[in-house]
Formats: sequence, structure tokens, C-alpha cells
Amino acid sequence: MMVYIWMQKEIVVIYTFTKMIRHPKIRPWMLKKEIAILYYAFRDKRTSGLAKLPAVLSLIYLLNPLDLIPEFIPFLGYMDDLVIVPLLLSLSIRLLPADVKEESILKANTGHKKFKLLIFASILFIIAWMVGIFFLVRYIINKH
Repeated sequence: MMVYIWMQKEIVVIYTFTKMIRHPKIRPWMLKKEIAILYYAFRDKRTSGLAKLPAVLSLIYLLNPLDLIPEFIPFLGYMDDLVIVPLLLSLSIRLLPADVKEESILKANTGHKKFKLLIFASILFIIAWMVGIFFLVRYIINKH
């Protein structure tokens, strides 16, 4: 009887896991998970350019100094960034092929340590560049 119950629970767990993979619940506040899924999906050769386009546009929008609503308007200036970027990222995830999406979600769930290390290394690299630019500008200003 116990083995039967254990097997029944195992089947439920497997069913729930496959359902979770096929229909993941990705909410707007799961930005880090979306980025991890897109990272693994972009490395896959089966991902089309159409699926990559919204994510690339969101990155360009974040880095672009021109916004739809300027930043100096107190509340609305940052709200456009907080709305447009997650919408474009979730659109990019929806445009992924089903098999690529499933594999990317699995990789994002299992490879989170590698992804955290990559994010940390990227942040350190950006900080190092900013410090280098700061000292270069300071050197140029002091020399003149």
C-alpha cells in the first residue's frame, strides 16, 4: 500500500513538473528569471531573429538616453522604463519556439549558479570600465 501511495505521489510530482515546464508562470516581477531564460534561449541556434528582436529593443531602450517620457518628470519618467522593458522581455519569451522555451526554462532553473556568476562578473566588468573612464576623464581635465 505504501509503495502504491509513493508511486501515486511520484506521478503527481512528474505531472506537476511537466505542466510547470509547458506553461510556466512568468510574472512581471520575475525579471531575473526572464533574463536567464532569454540568455539560454539566445545561445540556442533554433531561436529566430523575430524572438530576439523585442529583447534587443528593450536593451536599446534602456541604454538610449532618449525616453518616451523624460526622466526629470518625477514619477512618470521611470515608470515607462518599468513598464516597457518587462513587456518587451515577456513578448520575447512568448515568441520563442516551444522546445527552445522548455529547454531554456530547465537550464535557467538548474543553472542559476552559473548565471549568477556571469551576472556578478558582468557587474564587476562594468564597474571597472566606469572607474577607468572616471580616472581617464580626471587625468584629461587635470592635464589641461
